[in-house]
Amino acid sequence: MFTNSVTRAAPVYLSQAILSRNRDAIRAVMINSGHANAGTGQSGLTDAVECAKLLADELEIQRDGVMLMSTGIIGLPLPMAKMRDGIRRAVSELDSGGGRRAAVAILTTDTRPKERVYRVQLAEGHRVTLAGMAKGTRMIHPRLGTMLCLITTDVAIEQRLLAQSLNQSVNRSFNRLNLDGDCSPNDTVMILANGAAEGPLISDATSREFAAWQEALNHLCHDLAQQIVRDASTGGKVLEVTVRGAPNEEVARKVCDVVAQSTAVRSACTRNLPDWGTLLAAIGSSGVELRPELLELRVGHLLLMIEGLPCPFDHSTALQLFTSPEISFMIDLHFGPAEATVVTCTWHEE
Repeated sequence: MFTNSVTRAAPVYLSQAILSRNRDAIRAVMINSGHANAGTGQSGLTDAVECAKLLADELEIQRDGVMLMSTGIIGLPLPMAKMRDGIRRAVSELDSGGGRRAAVAILTTDTRPKERVYRVQLAEGHRVTLAGMAKGTRMIHPRLGTMLCLITTDVAIEQRLLAQSLNQSVNRSFNRLNLDGDCSPNDTVMILANGAAEGPLISDATSREFAAWQEALNHLCHDLAQQIVRDASTGGKVLEVTVRGAPNEEVARKVCDVVAQSTAVRSACTRNLPDWGTLLAAIGSSGVELRPELLELRVGHLLLMIEGLPCPFDHSTALQLFTSPEISFMIDLHFGPAEATVVTCTWHEE
């Protein structure tokens, strides 16, 4: 899955093209940090193609078997002399214990690597492993944003079901992040499955094996997404905004995003002020159709408003909730069946 930015980077264009013609034969992923290779025009695409070909030749695999990810400064060309040397050196140093080195090497503004491994039993005697690493702190908006994630697994699963499961997991994790409203031209989430685990091929979306696989992938993506938001919130706070009772998911998501990006809401949280009026103001500015007399607001477990009217509440409890490093808001529009959740964070300088 790739960024929805209309200014996609060269590695995104190339990877999408390779997937369209060679989805079942991907054997390697090359990730570089420091230079995003975005906003670099045709020369950037030419450099990306050269990197992919060089890695394929070094690994002795077909040239359409390499995917690319890049992160770093936008607008600068790749330092190709360093890239050529780095690719050859990386291949010469390949080993089974290189996961942590890779997770560290891809970082930019992150303060720590983000990685996780899960081992799950899909059925009796059928165990699989899935592992992921990610990078990203700021510039993370729904549908990805300056965020890279690579997942590998030994599960044997049909390609269509692998894509289906990744789509669900990303929508329930990375696509719920809205850290600063910006979107990067490089964002990518990839999953590679080699089918090496013992057990039957997963080919039925209604099977217990697929359900167990989906649950495991959901957990892995959620874990990595939480690591991203907690890294981004260093010195600040994590905010979770849930909107329920919306007429459709689009409306719920719009209200979530407006509240998550509200300067007033973020300021109140940063200054530990239980000013729930900022929530009401943000909801009203979202422009969605709603009935104010039905609104219900909560911070954590504390009820602030019901049926559009303020509720008496213990201010010391409210202060304690707003002082917490993690604050959750629940907004119920009581205007439909849909809901959405967005996770954001404040910065220490706010």
